[in-house]
Amino acid sequence: MSSATAPCISTNNVRAAPLIFGVGLFSAALQTVFFREFLSVFSGNELSIGLILCVWLLAVGAGTMISSRRYGRAAGKGFAPGGAVFALVVCAAAGVTIVRASRLVFLPGEALGPLQMLAVAAATELPFALVNGLVLGALLSRPAQPAKLYGWENAGATAGALCVFVCVLAGAPNSLIVAVAALPLLFLCSKKPWLCLVCFAMLVLVVSLDHVSVQWKYAVPSNGIVYGREGEIVQAGMGGDTTFLLNGALYKSTMQKPFLEQAVHIPMGQRPNARRALVVFDRGQKRELAEYPGCSVDVVETEPAFTGQGSAVAAIETFRPAARYDIVFLGTGIPRTAAANRFYTRSFLARVKSFLTDSGIETFTLPFSENYFSPAEKRLYDALRATLSSVFPYVLVFPGEGYTFMASVAPLSPRWNVRTHTEYLAQSIIPAASDERIREANQSPIFTIVNTRDRPLALLLGLESWTDLFRNQFVVLIALLAACFLGALWFSPRTRAGLSVGTSGLVLGAYSVCLLLIYQSTCGALYSRVSLLLVALTAGFWAGAFAKKKLPLSDAAIGLYCGATLIVLSAIPAPAPILFYVFHAGAGVLGGAQIVSRNNAGLGDLYAADVFGGAMGMALCSTLLVPLIGIVPVAAGMAAMKVIVEIVNVKLK
Repeated sequence: MSSATAPCISTNNVRAAPLIFGVGLFSAALQTVFFREFLSVFSGNELSIGLILCVWLLAVGAGTMISSRRYGRAAGKGFAPGGAVFALVVCAAAGVTIVRASRLVFLPGEALGPLQMLAVAAATELPFALVNGLVLGALLSRPAQPAKLYGWENAGATAGALCVFVCVLAGAPNSLIVAVAALPLLFLCSKKPWLCLVCFAMLVLVVSLDHVSVQWKYAVPSNGIVYGREGEIVQAGMGGDTTFLLNGALYKSTMQKPFLEQAVHIPMGQRPNARRALVVFDRGQKRELAEYPGCSVDVVETEPAFTGQGSAVAAIETFRPAARYDIVFLGTGIPRTAAANRFYTRSFLARVKSFLTDSGIETFTLPFSENYFSPAEKRLYDALRATLSSVFPYVLVFPGEGYTFMASVAPLSPRWNVRTHTEYLAQSIIPAASDERIREANQSPIFTIVNTRDRPLALLLGLESWTDLFRNQFVVLIALLAACFLGALWFSPRTRAGLSVGTSGLVLGAYSVCLLLIYQSTCGALYSRVSLLLVALTAGFWAGAFAKKKLPLSDAAIGLYCGATLIVLSAIPAPAPILFYVFHAGAGVLGGAQIVSRNNAGLGDLYAADVFGGAMGMALCSTLLVPLIGIVPVAAGMAAMKVIVEIVNVKLK
């Protein structure tokens, strides 16, 4: 049939373009929902990002490859849209439920190793992604204008990501987002009322049980759950105490009284005449500062759920103080994620330094082990000292209930004067801090690497912790991924077009992960803004699908563009968020234009090669390359690889 006389893909009379649009919409929304759920189940670990996206893309690629080779020979005959929609809805409903129930299998607070993460990701998102790939393979293998269908699929993905963003702004729970994103697909199957009714009832059940299933992720009953800018916030009450969890990890608690006394009163003892103080993330410091009547206190929070009277809601990176402060308290925890790591980079500490008076102090207290540092903990401790010393001439640490770091351009004294009443500090914490512990805490650091956005220490030390705690698991994980990638290479098309598109997928996958990490390290809020980054990329793919002619030197163009833009983002101290969206969209345009202009190859096979390459790039980039060598060397490697591919393809002509 010609494209003008082939409106149907089966007896259901469902047109291909609306169907692939609805599938793209639902798929993009589900990918974002799974991403948000995994961040809370895995406690916001960015090392899991590569695994999450790798599993998704490998499954989509496998489904697309199988389906395109089966249905491509028969021009799509035998494909049943109604059954595909039913399977997608079932897999989505089951996936969201299973990912929440997965925490019931593990002990409360148990750290998950790479194999546990892989198992949870495979059990929850793999079925949906595989069915999604089967549908795409069947549709993209049709002989009638497959490039236009590729554009429709990406237009749907853009709409799905926008749908998620609107729902996030409205504070909608993830289960409701799933239901809303499924509605266009249900409308397409309206000619089968029983099918629509079953799917609709399933989605209603998932939404109605949301308040129950979301509790499965937490060991204690919650008083409320809020979907914030940087994660899922849970308030739990035990007796007269209140505890807040952010993405499953402790954020603050009223039970931390000794820790807070030390965090506030040790630095205040250095500057007894302080008149202005700033608290960035109030974990109880403001309450302790009430003991100093002559000192006014400003508080900055990024999460509206944590704000109280007198607090300002703002990103500290863009905060503009009315006057300088005598002391700035960072209420941040140990940087186990890229989002937390950004508060300990040299550029961030230098910005906070600009808020201080000539004798002002920047301070934070971290719950390091009291008596023994693990190797990874020691490296982090030394790196924090080295980073502070690269910004401030004077750095002093008090070891007690955790470690209180103080930095200033004016001298600091190792005399721990407490000028107000305390319950724990003067009576027990200071007497227990021996001279030997204080000397050890203030020795010159051995590990002198300075923490930067380009090479976040959180990722490097997180990788070290993984290999220390789960060494055998990590070896098995590498073997499994290697086997998957070898299988993907074996089944991918062995043509010049396959080489170009496959390596472009690898570069764009790595590029997306690097972009996510820089965004998280600069702005945080990836939990709520990942959908906007996906909008930019898929909109770029959609625009690229309109390319009529083969993009000249496309391999070199993609490599040089991705490498150059990542280096630019790494070089700018605080890049505006719009740059991330524009650069991501530009990468999408180049990638989309390259894949649709390969008229001499089947689009289904090329799509599979593209996502197989993307899976490889995402897995390698987040779990190995960025933690070990940093973003700038990865960017240079992208450019070099694609230039080499361009040269090879030119010689093969």
